[in-house]
Amino acid sequence: MFVIGFFSLGVLLIGLQTTLFMVNPLWNASPDFYFVLVAYLAYRHDLFRSLIILFPLGLIFDVLSGVLLGMYPALLILGFLLLKFMASHLPVRESLYQVPMIGVSYLLVSWLVYVFMSFASESPLVPWSWPVMLMRAGLVILCTFPLFRVFEFFNRRIEGKISPLHKMRLRSGNRYRE
Repeated sequence: MFVIGFFSLGVLLIGLQTTLFMVNPLWNASPDFYFVLVAYLAYRHDLFRSLIILFPLGLIFDVLSGVLLGMYPALLILGFLLLKFMASHLPVRESLYQVPMIGVSYLLVSWLVYVFMSFASESPLVPWSWPVMLMRAGLVILCTFPLFRVFEFFNRRIEGKISPLHKMRLRSGNRYRE
């Protein structure tokens, strides 16, 4: 259920990103929701289930807006592995260090994709611009807080930890006993 739920949530995010928030292909202020989902899966879930979710999402995103086939699955998996590696070597697990790491990894992965695309593509690419990429990384960081809350709520809902009956249950007088 976890894989199906997050896959459908990822398809919804890709649909929103490619239709609603993409005014034109060269618009600088389009947020990259897929990278926030990649970061959430890298920080909170295991490798196997996350890659089962990310690879088909990358293929769907590749079909909708890709230049070279296989670019977006590679981008998603590279970003996931980079964030997973960086998160495993952090001394503090749950902190505000994770959010800037998402921005830094977004910049690094975008730069690596740009370098690869400059060698692989025959047509001229849009020139790399640091102010534009920093603005897009800032948008990813701003979208991280609300989307992580949505993903956490969705994850708890899938796992069944939130039920309306549990909230309505009367508690005993002892607050230390459950």
